[in-house]
Amino acid sequence: MDRLDELLESYREEMLETLRELVRIPSVDGEPLPGKPFGAQCARALDYALGKAASFGFETLNDDYYAGHAAYGDGERTLGILAHLDVVPEGDDWTVPPYEAVVKNGFLYGRGATDNKNSCVSCLYALRAIREAGIPLRDRVLLIMGCNEEKGSADMAHYMTHVGMPDYGFSPDSGFPVCYAEKGIHRVQLKAGFDGDSPIVSIAAGNAVNIVPNRCHATVKGCEKCAQRIRARAEKLGAPCTVTVREDGLLDVMVEGVASHGAHPEGGRNAAVLMLQALSALELGGAQKTVDFLLDVLGPGKWDGSGLNICLSDEPSGALTVNLGILRADASGVTVQLDIRQPVTVSFDEVLGKIRALCEPCGVCAESISRSDPLYQPVDGELVSTLMKVYRDITGRDDAPFSMGGGTYARTMKNAVAFGPSLPDSRSAGCHGPDERLYIEELYTAARIYAHTIVALAGK
Repeated sequence: MDRLDELLESYREEMLETLRELVRIPSVDGEPLPGKPFGAQCARALDYALGKAASFGFETLNDDYYAGHAAYGDGERTLGILAHLDVVPEGDDWTVPPYEAVVKNGFLYGRGATDNKNSCVSCLYALRAIREAGIPLRDRVLLIMGCNEEKGSADMAHYMTHVGMPDYGFSPDSGFPVCYAEKGIHRVQLKAGFDGDSPIVSIAAGNAVNIVPNRCHATVKGCEKCAQRIRARAEKLGAPCTVTVREDGLLDVMVEGVASHGAHPEGGRNAAVLMLQALSALELGGAQKTVDFLLDVLGPGKWDGSGLNICLSDEPSGALTVNLGILRADASGVTVQLDIRQPVTVSFDEVLGKIRALCEPCGVCAESISRSDPLYQPVDGELVSTLMKVYRDITGRDDAPFSMGGGTYARTMKNAVAFGPSLPDSRSAGCHGPDERLYIEELYTAARIYAHTIVALAGK
């Protein structure tokens, strides 16, 4: 095991450069191409990662550009490590270019630096160290790297069908020490028409439902007095706002909020909600009823689901959260998409039923657009206990396992949890927001934990 640590130490510069090369690939889900279901850039990221693994002597497999794996060992049982190469859209307000992999002050900046390309790299080099140290393994190990985690994990559904499901494993996509429960992820769409004419021409906020939108643009009919009312309302809300009066009798309105991961809406400030509040300074005519309804059920502080009558909680996983991730409106009506993270003991049908009971009498249609089952593993079970022991032995810390609202690939397996790569007091930041950055030392710490973990789980 000392040799294992020595090898990992010798990889430091190479690990960082490998991660920088991956971050330079803008692997946001793109237009499908022949043989490339998630677009050219996701395919490019997978090619790079599998090429690097092959250069280390690992057997590799490309599952039709849905996902791929690097394999080591030949045991009957399989340990799966599930990480992802795709990223959410970069969004706005970066102080550095999001795909140049800038290194400064001990941090690596770039979309994917923390979520989740660092895990692909740290686990690959952990496996390389085990191979080069000659440590025998009892079980076959697969580092599985997907390309669609941020948009619904269709990659893992394809991989599990065409390649197969590992017997057990972990997803390095949450935080240390161990996430033993992940809430159900429920995407719900609300649609409502306007009752008649209104000043609203268009409203647009959000690029992905699992991000708190940090910017919202609207075009409305109005004059200078209307512009002044909107500015005054935005100022009262403490929201940066610009209103441009156009010669054609329209106003262009831009409101800024604060982005955050959709699983933690309380950490951001939703620009879509701020826009609806700012536009409420006007007489909205046929849109008034719908805007009032949306603010009543999704307004400030309603991220706990209380406005939708779904303020639910349980002991294993905690409280439900709601993020208004996407808003689109035109002269005829409005559509919003919600990212709901619900407790593991609560059914999707129960949540949708409560929402419909509230919405339908108000003329608002509610429907599920996607559902991802929750995950739960007993804290005293063998998998969680083994991971906790390795974590405590390596770090000397006594942090407790936790639950979360975020979703990982772990829920696509029968016996898996999320594990790492950041420490509880991580200096890394910006996941799903501007200036995503990895505190580089954490890359090396994670690689050491993962190497020892693979040996503890799959070693002879």
